[in-house]
This record gives sequence, structure tokens and C-alpha cells, in this order.
Amino acid sequence: MISRLSLRRAFGLVALLLIGVTACNNPVLTQGPRLAKTQALRVQLDDQPPSLDPGQSQYRFEDAVLRVIGEPLLKPLPDLSGVTPAAAERYDVANNGTQYVFHLRKTAQWWDGTPVKAQDFVYAWRRLVDPRLAAPTGTFFAGAIYNGDKVSILDPQRDAAKIDAGLQSLGLAAVDDHTFQVNLGRPDPAFVWLAAMPSGAPIRQDVVAKSGDKWSASPDTLMTNGPYRVSEMAAGEHLTVTPNPHYWGSRPTLTSITFDVVKDGAVALDRFKNGALDVMDVQPAQAAAVTADSQLAKRLVRTPDLTVYWLAFRVTSPRLGNARVRLALAEAIDRKAFVQQIFQGQGQPAEAFIPRGMTGYSAELAGVQKFDVAQARAELSSAGVSPAQLSGLRLSYDRSSDFGRATATFVQNQLKTNLGVNIALDPLDANTLGSRLGSGNFDIAGPLGWTADYPDPADWFQIFLTTNSDNYSLYQNGHYDALVNVAATDVDPGRRDQEYLQAQKQLVGDAPVAFLAQSVTWYLVQPYVHGVSTSPIDDWPGELAPGQLYVSEH
Repeated sequence: MISRLSLRRAFGLVALLLIGVTACNNPVLTQGPRLAKTQALRVQLDDQPPSLDPGQSQYRFEDAVLRVIGEPLLKPLPDLSGVTPAAAERYDVANNGTQYVFHLRKTAQWWDGTPVKAQDFVYAWRRLVDPRLAAPTGTFFAGAIYNGDKVSILDPQRDAAKIDAGLQSLGLAAVDDHTFQVNLGRPDPAFVWLAAMPSGAPIRQDVVAKSGDKWSASPDTLMTNGPYRVSEMAAGEHLTVTPNPHYWGSRPTLTSITFDVVKDGAVALDRFKNGALDVMDVQPAQAAAVTADSQLAKRLVRTPDLTVYWLAFRVTSPRLGNARVRLALAEAIDRKAFVQQIFQGQGQPAEAFIPRGMTGYSAELAGVQKFDVAQARAELSSAGVSPAQLSGLRLSYDRSSDFGRATATFVQNQLKTNLGVNIALDPLDANTLGSRLGSGNFDIAGPLGWTADYPDPADWFQIFLTTNSDNYSLYQNGHYDALVNVAATDVDPGRRDQEYLQAQKQLVGDAPVAFLAQSVTWYLVQPYVHGVSTSPIDDWPGELAPGQLYVSEH
């Protein structure tokens, strides 16, 4: 369970999610000497973006480019404390949080000089809800926009005659060329984060009508409104972006950013050492080599990733029905050792639900499932359960995943050593594991987890609602459900924060899962690259503010 966008590939690619990110101890990258004559930056991409159509984006290596070439209404602040104007210079909220009116910048233009209009957003957002497109992020927009949930479930074949009329009925309107109005189905404080998604960028209907589905496959037809535009595509090798000459903001210093597709971490590291890459992410297999090299270690930038891993306990299992038993198991796992041994240091212990670096993180809750052998044994004793009674519990995991095998073995050893509980390992193929999770046919399962689709608590707390299909633990708590459902529509920020805090306290204490780790991404940045600011939602350092980047003489 690695977010709704990643769920379809969670087991096959879970090892890739070990690349994560800590803002602490980053080198100072905001000052430097004179500018280099050539202002070109080369950034590693882990894979070739399948599409640069905002309506088809679902992978981080797509967003790495889309955030630079497209501009949605809003954009996240680097510390994720909120959003700031982007294509919209301001917005108003009315009707008890159910109407958002975005006032577009009158100087905003596409790279061909055509003005960006409200109708471009209407068209783009209708595409996201259109069931014929099957947009990966479409469910978020359909769930928020008035009538979106009804339109998005129409069948492209059976209901073909109804779809166009349904799209017209959505709560989306161009009041005039520079005013985009969105009516929601209910109050939704998280909506601003949807308006800041790369997939929420505008799209020109005339461009799509002329070029069809291939409109985003060529630099000549990929019409975008961000600070850069794609100027060159070499499939499987690289793509290059250059400044949008008609961008409303300041012209960036960099004259080009080339995204080199380098799938092999060792190859990427060699290119970085040779100066052929300026920015790259460090794969787990290269982590030791990087930290052992004093020069490379100076170039490390660590940023917290909004991904948390856990073990799921089936709370309806006779031996795991007592929350004290589950807490005892959680407290018997040394998370610092887990991060060092399994994550190669590219992580940090997680003892609560919401990750560090995101609104809703609570340091005070970290002590509830904290590693403490004495407390774990006392907790088990207070539950009236002996270690022998828990022996034989099955830990089901994906046998095709190195990460899954390593985690299962680590947890088995921890519970035996620290609690005297001998659990049995249950290696399964990914399909069987998925089936077992869906039917509740397991005792303990993992590693599972969640990656933020957008940095708001609403994206996280719904996982453990009684009726949620991702609630593999079969956790049911009416108080938790009530708090989460109220907070989802509460337009009072302070009260909403408290509602989510109370829900998190309930969840962590009930321990339907044992939280393990938050992944941390390691990047390498050349010393001559300046102006870098990092954020937990970055796909590469500087992505949120490419206009600040520059290269000094070297």
C-alpha cells in the first residue's frame, strides 16, 4: 500500500522507494562566485517519462520534468507549510469552503506567446475527470469537484453518450479569460494541494485537437506555460528544457536543463564523478561508496521523503486482538538498527503515522511505539500473554522483493531476541500476498506503507477508516472514523489540526500497524551548482524553484 497512485506497482517496485530524503546537515548551496559562461545543468532521471501529458502523469520522474515546464494554479512552499500563487496570482474562497475563485495572471503566456486563459484550466481539469482518459490523478479531482464523482464512474463504452454532457455539468467555469471558478461537492481544505499538483496544469484544447493523443510527444506540440519548455527529446537518452521566452516571471539564469536517463546507479555515480552529471540521486547500492568518499560525502543533500513503512497486524486474529499485544510487538523492534541495516542509512525511524516534514507530524506521539525492550515485555505481561502463546504467528511478505525478505528476517530476529516470540516467515508471490491482504488471510504482513499523493493529512488518515479497502489490518474504531470524517471537511485550520492529532493518538495507541521507518532520499549535487532549495516533494533538488539555480565558474 504505497499510495493510490503507486498501489498498482507497490510490490514490484517497493525496493525503489528506498530512495528517500533529511533536510538537516545539508551543504550551503545558496551562495557562490561568478557565473560560469555556460549556464547548463545536467540532472539524472531514473527512467524515461512515459508521458509529459499532465493528465497522464503518475511517476516521480515525470513530475521531475512537469514541475519545470508546466505551471498549475498554485505551487507548494518548500517547507510544505502551505501553497503560494503560481499561474493564479490570488484566489478567493466562498460558500463555506465549497467555492474557489482563481484570478489568473494577465501576463501569463504559453511558450508560443498565446495568453493563458481560464478556459485552458477548465479543459484540462475536465480531461482529468473524463473516464475516457483514465487519468491516474483523476480520482482526486473527481472526488473534490462538484458532480465529479458521478461523471468519473461513467463507462466509456456503455455511457459514451452521457460523458460530454456530464463533463459540462462539472463545477468548473471560466467566468472570464482570467477568472477560473471551481465549485466543490463539499468543503475540502485539502483542495489547495490538488490545485498545486503538476497534473493540474492547464492544457490548450486547440493543441490537443490538432495533434491528438500525441500532442505531448514532440517539443513542437508540447505546449506548456512554465518557466521552461521542452526543446529536445531523445527517447531513452535525455530530454532538454530551455527558458520559456514568454513566461510571466523573471527569466531564469540557467539556459538549459538536460535530464539524462540513467537507470543504473553505478553508472550515474561514475558520470557524477566525471562531471557529466550535476545532480543525481544515490541508490542504496551506492550509499556505502558515497559515504566512504570524503569528497562525495560533502556533496550529499538529504531530504525527508513523505513515505512511511509499517507492518500490518490483522486485528481480528485471535492472538492479535489485544492492542497491548500489538504494542508489545511494535516496541520490540529496534528501528535505528532497521534503518542502518535495511535502508543503508537512507531512512529514519518512524514511530508515528504522519511523516516528519509534513503538517500533522507529532513528535509527542513518537514515544508510544518507541523501541523499548523492558516496556515491550511489561506490555505483553500486562496483557496476560506469554511469548510462547504468540509463537507461530505468520509474517507474510513478498518473496520477490529483496526489501521484503530483508525486512521479514530482521523483524523475525528482533521479536525472538527482544521478546522471545518465534514468528514464522510466510514468503508469498506478489499476487498471492495481495489476495491474502484483501481477504484478511494473514497474521502480520509487510513491509507495507504509504507515500503522500499530496502533503495533506486527508491523504493519509482515510487509509485506516473502517470502510477503506486499503485498511488491511481490518481496524475498526468509531471514534477514529468520526474524527477523520469531521476533519476532512473542517474549514477551521486549528480545529482541523486538533481533530487529526486526536485521530493519530487513537491510531498509534491502538497499534493496528507497527511503524518502522521513513525513507530519506540522498542526492549528490556538484559544488558549482548554487541556489538549491530542497523539499520533501522534490524529485530532484531545486525542482520547485528552478529559476533560482545557477552554475558558478569551475
